[in-house]
Amino acid sequence: MSPTRMCAVCRKRMEKNQLFRICRAKDGKMTVDISGKAEGRGAYICKTSACIKTAQKRRALERAFSCAVDDKLYEELAKLAGGTDE
Repeated sequence: MSPTRMCAVCRKRMEKNQLFRICRAKDGKMTVDISGKAEGRGAYICKTSACIKTAQKRRALERAFSCAVDDKLYEELAKLAGGTDE
């Protein structure tokens, strides 16, 4: 059985490979963790453009990490999602 994680936006539980992992390293830098194994605190978001837009609007990542999140991270997530709305 594959591990499940919860989306920080819609709160749905899905398999880990169906979500993006956003990682905040100890130095405070945030990245999209493609491998899923980067060191640091992580939060998960669905791979849909709707969840990504909602995350930005509701500041879901800011709440998850208790710090400001750059808009470039949301742009990178949108690019990786490719406009999918599953």
